[in-house]
Amino acid sequence: MYILPEPSFHPMENVRLLSHTDAPRMGEIARQIIAFVPVYCQGNRTLVLLSQGTMFYLPHRVHWVRECLLRHFAISQRDLRRACEEDLNRSLFAPVVIPAEGVAYAQLRVRTPIGRNDGAQGFFRIDAVQGIKATGPEETVVQMADGIDFVVRMPRPKVIERVLAARSALILQQARGVAYPRF
Repeated sequence: MYILPEPSFHPMENVRLLSHTDAPRMGEIARQIIAFVPVYCQGNRTLVLLSQGTMFYLPHRVHWVRECLLRHFAISQRDLRRACEEDLNRSLFAPVVIPAEGVAYAQLRVRTPIGRNDGAQGFFRIDAVQGIKATGPEETVVQMADGIDFVVRMPRPKVIERVLAARSALILQQARGVAYPRF
């Protein structure tokens, strides 16, 4: 199944559109999230893919989901960005790394940004990525577990670079042996 994060394709049929009252708490789903991407669906929402193949729309922006995920694992976003700057010499498009769980999420552009600070970047757990195939010079399909494919608006070499950067950040942060947050 292809997921095209464009306004005309959302909401998808058989995918629940949750409200603030029936959305699960981050503690209930944090260890199961394998991808979360921004979509336009009755406003800015986040399409979440869980490890069992379950998908739903959260009524929050993707930045809120990232912050809650990091907060759940007691990781400071500022310290994580600093660590990525030290390890990878990059602070923009820094991966989300959770060393205690052995999990990293690569940050990939899933839609064409409409304006500044649009939130066009989605997050994909690197151990759930099954394949990366180019479909055009500026478009790549990221194949996830359970046969779900996401179209990302980046060339294949750039996607591979970001996935490898997330892997490197995870390895280096686990080897460092410093629990987050660092004081």
